[in-house]
Amino acid sequence: MIAALAGLGLALGAAGPAQAQNEVAYQKAGRWNVVSVWVGPVFGYCAADTDNGQVQFRIGTDGRSWQIGVPYYGRRGKVEGYYGFGDAAEMGAFAAEGDGWASMPINRDQLDAFRNAPDFAVNLDRGLQVFNLDGAAAAIDIARQCARTQGQRQAAAAQPNRAPAPPPPAAPAPGPVAGRGCPPPGTVRSPKTSAPVKVLFYNGTQMPLDIMWIDFDGQWQRYHRLKPDSNVTQSTYAGHAWIAVDPRGNCHGGVMMGDPRARTEGDNEFQIWD
Repeated sequence: MIAALAGLGLALGAAGPAQAQNEVAYQKAGRWNVVSVWVGPVFGYCAADTDNGQVQFRIGTDGRSWQIGVPYYGRRGKVEGYYGFGDAAEMGAFAAEGDGWASMPINRDQLDAFRNAPDFAVNLDRGLQVFNLDGAAAAIDIARQCARTQGQRQAAAAQPNRAPAPPPPAAPAPGPVAGRGCPPPGTVRSPKTSAPVKVLFYNGTQMPLDIMWIDFDGQWQRYHRLKPDSNVTQSTYAGHAWIAVDPRGNCHGGVMMGDPRARTEGDNEFQIWD
């Protein structure tokens, strides 16, 4: 982790067990979504998010330093993986904090590459993933502005003879209420277990579904976006909780947990039909 973010106890993904994070939408820029990330009432950083239809990608800053992050569910600690732009690739050292993300600091030249290159590729535990960088320059500028204002949108200039607009709230708005079929926020948490298990999720519905890991604090972290009639295999741990959320925010298939002791074929295959 870069020093500025680590000083707040933050990574680019979920917070550790003692610090629950809250992400607040800041501005949309084409295929990118810029969010501000908070620990309680304390501002952490701003991030520009996109995805390739399966895996999320994030470029984040606290206003001083930058880093990138991708979902990661392997071992904790230093993780080496290939990354690069176009045909150029090199080995990079990512940091995995056990929170479902792997992150890596980037310098000014690399940040400029994200602005100008057509795509970015990274190869960690999910195999080669390529992300389209169209619109990244605008999203990076918005993320920088978001960090400068600590996640607060600038109010319009006051009109003559009118009172100025009230200041924005000091803390982010409460998280959304869970949709139909979803566990109430905070009621389900993944335990800190170490027995590995592979699970398969199949989308048998007629709509795309976001496959979300419920982390140690009960926060939802998106790992995959499954199109109808598609599946994905995910490495996880015993008892870790997963849910499938449709575009309306409703859940399908209940809370799904892998069991490494299962011996029957299909026990760790979750087919989502409803």
